[in-house]
Amino acid sequence: MKKTFTQKYVISAGVAAFSLGMANPAQAALVYGGGSETTSRFNPGAGAIAYMNNFTAVTRGQNVLEITSAVYGIRRLATAGALLDVGVNLYAAEMTYDGSNFGRGANSLIYSTNSLGAGTATVTQLVDTGSISGVNLALELTSNSGLGGWWMGVEFTGPNAANTANGWRIVNDPTTGSSNNSFGMFNYQGSGVFLGSYNLGATPTPSRFMVNVNGTLKSVSASPLPVPGPLPLFGLAAAAAWTRRLRYRLRTADGATRKCLARR
Repeated sequence: MKKTFTQKYVISAGVAAFSLGMANPAQAALVYGGGSETTSRFNPGAGAIAYMNNFTAVTRGQNVLEITSAVYGIRRLATAGALLDVGVNLYAAEMTYDGSNFGRGANSLIYSTNSLGAGTATVTQLVDTGSISGVNLALELTSNSGLGGWWMGVEFTGPNAANTANGWRIVNDPTTGSSNNSFGMFNYQGSGVFLGSYNLGATPTPSRFMVNVNGTLKSVSASPLPVPGPLPLFGLAAAAAWTRRLRYRLRTADGATRKCLARR
């Protein structure tokens, strides 16, 4: 059963590091997305980043997701027959979980544009990152058995960043993957911090954002420790002498001391 967030921050909808060694990669595929659109959108304000929590099924050993591409749905409302231009930064971030709260780990900028372009009609504009390489996210595997989690984020930029004519499209449950009906934000209202569980009203008000994520699930392990080189001659002699002293101590130690050494 998917664990829900324990913190809740209700806001008004703007309706208006370890070294990895790869093994056994799967094929790139859609790992999250497909939720149907609602009639709402959300803009977190200038300088803030909104994040959608994303989960996908993993098999034993799969602990890293390589993001290969993503498509975000940005709802743009035409006023007086024209769209208000805005820029976006798009992110993919690692998810953390401390047993109660979800947090944000390593954060990668995967796409940026200063302009979504002009237009005359209201539209859900699909912003495609194109092919991405080198973005490997360690999955959050603790909160939900059999699922791996991460974040996808949107930041609006430019002079019109805070204008709610542009917003991240709000959607219903995904058809591929899974998510909690809530979202995270960094630097909301200039806070300078990340909080992982906002929603747009009482349940079941949809609080998910539109994003389709393609990626490759991988099984990775920490790189083995380096094997030390041969000791120089004086090092061998010193090591042998140290070993003899240790053996002597073990022979002369009392029972309590021997037990203590064995537990270490």
